[in-house]
Amino acid sequence: MKFHLATRKSPLAMWQADTTATQLRGAWSDLEPEPLQISSSGDIDRSTDLARFGRIGIFTVEVDRALFEGRAQVAVHSLKDMVTTLDDGLELVSVLGRGAVQDALVGREGKRLEELAEGARVATGSRRRAAMLKAARPDLQVVGIRGNVGGRLDKLERGEADALIMARAGLERLGLGERITQVFDTEQFLPAVGQGIVGLVCLADDEESKRRVRAITDMEAWHEAQAERSLLRELRGGCNVPVGGHARAVEDHLVIKARVLSLDGQVVVQGMRRGLREDAEAIGLELAQELNDNGARELIEAARVDSQPNSNVE
Repeated sequence: MKFHLATRKSPLAMWQADTTATQLRGAWSDLEPEPLQISSSGDIDRSTDLARFGRIGIFTVEVDRALFEGRAQVAVHSLKDMVTTLDDGLELVSVLGRGAVQDALVGREGKRLEELAEGARVATGSRRRAAMLKAARPDLQVVGIRGNVGGRLDKLERGEADALIMARAGLERLGLGERITQVFDTEQFLPAVGQGIVGLVCLADDEESKRRVRAITDMEAWHEAQAERSLLRELRGGCNVPVGGHARAVEDHLVIKARVLSLDGQVVVQGMRRGLREDAEAIGLELAQELNDNGARELIEAARVDSQPNSNVE
């Protein structure tokens, strides 16, 4: 039985699709999973600041469209790229086991963050990472960068920056872990919501595909994803807002930490909640409400205003 997996074309996206296909074959001997490569808006336009695209889901909407058009049964995504409220007719059905959640520094000279010279250029395409970097080292120059993992490493080698901040999971999954010069503690660089998780989306009414895909769900990662996504949904954050959120499911319990920053990293609202894994979504929601009561809403609105097309580009 043919089973098409819609995916972006980047090497990391293909790793995700291939890993999904391997797990599906292991669970179902009658399935023949095949990747269906699709170009997203975010892949086609590699120069515009992600926060200024004017819409959300730039890495997912074209991939998801393949489900509506009947060209694929599953859309394979990096969970951190997914919007927290999916289009009508779509459902997040499953997640794979979580990879490393930390951010990592890749430097041209092998230096750690504290060893970088004053004014060194550190590149990232994430406002969350930029704000946390400014909080840690306000003397550094943060520069924007776009492109897939290989493209960013090439730009580093060409001298467009002195260091990059990237996801540890992406580098390791592509066999590039040796390029990492420092892995950041999650207390300093709280990860993005969904970082290190592969999410699998099906049509909400496609019960057969959902049944097949649920067989490969990693339940620990599933509960972590539910808590983190409900947190972000209630905060109404996105790629233009410096928000970090990280849940850890251990046995029957779950702990989630979250942090919202001003764009310059100098104002921080943060908190933590604990509870039962079965209440993961409610725990994330409650933490978001606590953060909003403590000033997160104002930081998020300020970041959104800065993201408008007539705002000054960072």
